[in-house]
Formats: sequence, structure tokens, C-alpha cells
Amino acid sequence: MKSNIIKFSFAAALATVSFTACKKDEVKTPEPVEQELITTVKLKVTRLDDMSVKTFMYKVENGFGSTTQGAVTIDSVILAANKEYNVEVELLNEKENPAEDVTKEVKEESNEHLFIYQSNPATGNGSIGFGMGNKDGNGNPLNQTIKFITASAGKGGLTVTLKHEPTNKAATTPDAAGGETDVEATFPVRLQ
Repeated sequence: MKSNIIKFSFAAALATVSFTACKKDEVKTPEPVEQELITTVKLKVTRLDDMSVKTFMYKVENGFGSTTQGAVTIDSVILAANKEYNVEVELLNEKENPAEDVTKEVKEESNEHLFIYQSNPATGNGSIGFGMGNKDGNGNPLNQTIKFITASAGKGGLTVTLKHEPTNKAATTPDAAGGETDVEATFPVRLQ
């Protein structure tokens, strides 16, 4: 009888091991990274010859990338022709009270972000040229601060794009940069 109990216990243990061994390994799906809500792109523009400062805003009530944007408010960027400006981009979540400064997080994660600027027209009257911007922790472009060089008087447009996890940090266009677009804001421009 004792021998049967031992055989039964051994068989039960073997079955448990067999069932355990047949159990499929659980594959854990990584949780999606929750992006910060960005409702406002703020350009702080400092003219270098007289140090005058102007601020321009692009606001999307429910945030960039939202399926229901809500009210959108866009300032015209009005600058003097043939001048140089230092520009700093600030990102805000104005759904919070007080508004949350998302710029801080983007700078902390600078290796994973890239600001890209495009002028339309690219050259000629109403266009803006771009100088060197600030760098990320690896010495690659971040461009959260940058230099603008305005051309002769005219009208145009300025698109500011923030890429998340770009595959090419040396890119000068959003398509060439790869990654995801966190923000795309096109301001009307008037150089006078």
C-alpha cells in the first residue's frame, strides 16, 4: 500500500510538472507611452540689434493631434525684414490650471525629440532662414532654441514641428526625421 501511495504521489508530481511545462510563456505587451498633452506652442522671439522681445502663440484647445481640436487660435508672426532673432520655443498644456510647462519634459528627454522649422517660401521675400539651434545630451540637434534670419519684406508661413523619437536627428524636414509628430503648428508670417 505504501508503495502505491509513493507511485501515486510520484505520478501526480510528474503530471503537475508536465502541465506546468506545457503552459505557454506569457508574452507581456509593453504599455504604450502616454504622450504629454500639448495645447500651446509659444515662440519667444528676441531681436538681436535692439533686444526687443515679441511672443507669438499657436493654441489648440484640446491639444495637438486631438480628433476634436476645439477652438484654434493662431498669431501672425510679424517681424522686421533683414534682421536676426534668437527664438525659444515653449510648449504648454493649458488644460491644467495653472498651465503645465511641457518644455521642461521635452528638454529632459532631449535625445528623443527634435524641433524642425520650415519657411514657406524657403527663400526670397517673406522667408525666414534658420541658424544653429541647441543640442541634445549626445550633441545632436534639439533646436528648442534657434536663430531666425529674416529676408526682405513679404508674406509667408512658418511651420514648427516637434518630432518624438526621430530616426534622423540631422533631418531638416519632418518626413526625413521619421518618428512621431507631437506638434505641427503653421504660423502666418509678415516681414516688414
